[in-house]
Amino acid sequence: MESDGASKRKRPKKKGNRFMRNAKGFAKQGIFGRGTHIDDEQFSYFINILDAMKVGFEDVEERVNMANNVFEQTQNQEIHLASNQIVSKALESLVGFVDDVQLERYFSKFGDSLRPLCSDRFASHVLQKMLEIAFLRGVGKAAVQETSDASSANKRAKPDAAQVEEEYNLEADFSEEHREKCRQFVLRISKFMLNNLEDFVWDTCASHIMRTAILSLVGMHVPKIAFEKGGTEMAKHRKMYAVPDEWQEVMKEFPQRLEMWPQFSDFPYQEHSSSLLGVICLALSVADKSMLKHFGKKILTIGLLKPNDDDEEKMDTDTKIEIKDDDDGEEKEKEPEEGTEQKPAEPILPKVFHHQSSVILLETILSVAGAKLLTQLYAMLFCNRIAYLSQQQGTNFAVQRLLQHIKEVPDFEAVFTELQPHVEALLKMGHTGVVSALSAACLRLGAKQAQMIAALQSALHVSGDKEKSKLFFNCLVKLKPFEVVGGDESGFVHLHGSLITQHVLQFNKPIFLVNCILDLPATQLAQVFNTPNGSHIVDAFMQSKFIGEKSRERLIRQLDGFYVDLAITRHGSRVFEQCFKAAQEAQKLRMAKELFAKANMLKGSPHGRIIYTKYRLDTYKLSPSQWQESLTKHLDEEQPKEAKRKTAKTAAEAFKDILS
Repeated sequence: MESDGASKRKRPKKKGNRFMRNAKGFAKQGIFGRGTHIDDEQFSYFINILDAMKVGFEDVEERVNMANNVFEQTQNQEIHLASNQIVSKALESLVGFVDDVQLERYFSKFGDSLRPLCSDRFASHVLQKMLEIAFLRGVGKAAVQETSDASSANKRAKPDAAQVEEEYNLEADFSEEHREKCRQFVLRISKFMLNNLEDFVWDTCASHIMRTAILSLVGMHVPKIAFEKGGTEMAKHRKMYAVPDEWQEVMKEFPQRLEMWPQFSDFPYQEHSSSLLGVICLALSVADKSMLKHFGKKILTIGLLKPNDDDEEKMDTDTKIEIKDDDDGEEKEKEPEEGTEQKPAEPILPKVFHHQSSVILLETILSVAGAKLLTQLYAMLFCNRIAYLSQQQGTNFAVQRLLQHIKEVPDFEAVFTELQPHVEALLKMGHTGVVSALSAACLRLGAKQAQMIAALQSALHVSGDKEKSKLFFNCLVKLKPFEVVGGDESGFVHLHGSLITQHVLQFNKPIFLVNCILDLPATQLAQVFNTPNGSHIVDAFMQSKFIGEKSRERLIRQLDGFYVDLAITRHGSRVFEQCFKAAQEAQKLRMAKELFAKANMLKGSPHGRIIYTKYRLDTYKLSPSQWQESLTKHLDEEQPKEAKRKTAKTAAEAFKDILS
């Protein structure tokens, strides 16, 4: 369980602000950024550019003008300036908005010195960004592919700089000749990386360029932004584009060459080579599923299944000390004293679970593997170790990833059987994500749902007693046992507690939890539903296929008298909308009457005003029946309009108020 202190969010540090402050501080000492030396005048110019970019731009045209002016200033000094820390930040941030002449000049200049630039800790960032921009301009707007990830990406929008930049490079009116040169640049850099694998696989700077090249070759775009952290967060926002077949063939040569290396078995245990393997698996999941199966199996058998070095040493020492005197042997055979508990022996784990880099690689493979490869990964790495791995800080995320992607029901049932006795222990140690992933897998595969509910009841100490079982919902949303929840009157709702509740409500037989919710006082329900995590429980309740119409109506009636309190808050207003949408016509009239009676209170809140306007409560007073008819038409017309508005809105318009 999480403490209140641990649950508070820490304010993220702004890396860009710290960078600028440090740069100006070092300048007073005569140090104008790391890397190549620039004079005071050049430093002042580029620092002013970075300051201006931090303030923002009114429109894309202003950004384009600045980019062209800055790149014009670097004429005949491109490589020297790009190798300076301050200048590389400015160039990296602006290269996406330069015109075709400036970018092609940089293609030419950088192309003449690729080897040193790939390993330069500042110029390599500019080269990596140039590769990304060349990819976008080369494929163009027509190559955008609709993927299943698009909907999930929309839920959490990309950083504004990336979206504006991407839209500009896809839609700007560049000549076909320029786009062809961009495609040639992508292919040239990719082939250069391929031909110099031995030099660049372990190179800190070049390996990032290589990863961008591999993703570009299969049409996968992951934006790179100066001052922004990359990795998994940015990878969530990747988009897919159609690319020439030749590009994919070049990409396939990377795994074909790497798997022939004698050092291949050590790749998962070194940071850069491990990340490279992860990116290759990601690319193969798009380009060639059969090659992914072969490559993933090779990583598994040669690399991930290696025994851990420490375990080998222990086994050696154990065999050396095997010969003992008879007296010693008799002493060892004595039974342990009463009152002392024997801890279960820790399972011998393969080397993959002892290194962070290899665990992250394993998570990537699990997320892209097909059914057969997943079964092999489970059987060889996780079988009979699941319970132990789920309780370790470094490996419980790998168990979550397995649960999120496991495809075969027999495999899942074996995992569930192993984890079921440890649900309470997992909740106690704060590994609630494993329990949430377990309940999500029960829902997705339609298996072990009744056993999951029983395991949760047992873990929260509410089974076997009618009075205790009534508090199952309270215990579940807080993920705290009955003894603790009894004295907890706070409105805290645990994130994973909310997710598990949503999963259970969508099970085939959620009646027990439904009754627990409906038996609660309306005050407690409103308190839970008026929180960020709790508000989504109503979504699951209203949308579940296995919750009857009468139960829904009962919940909506139960919240009578609390709709104003819900409607005036950010998260509560979502709950009101869900309830209104699912309510019968007579109930809608009662809800509207309740809101209208406290119209002043409603209009005093920004969220309440939105509800007041959306549901046309100003016309309710004139004629409730006419209001009801007009509202139905209004809401039906509004839905297609909103859909059109979302598709028509360009990135520049969406972020206009942020950039100005």
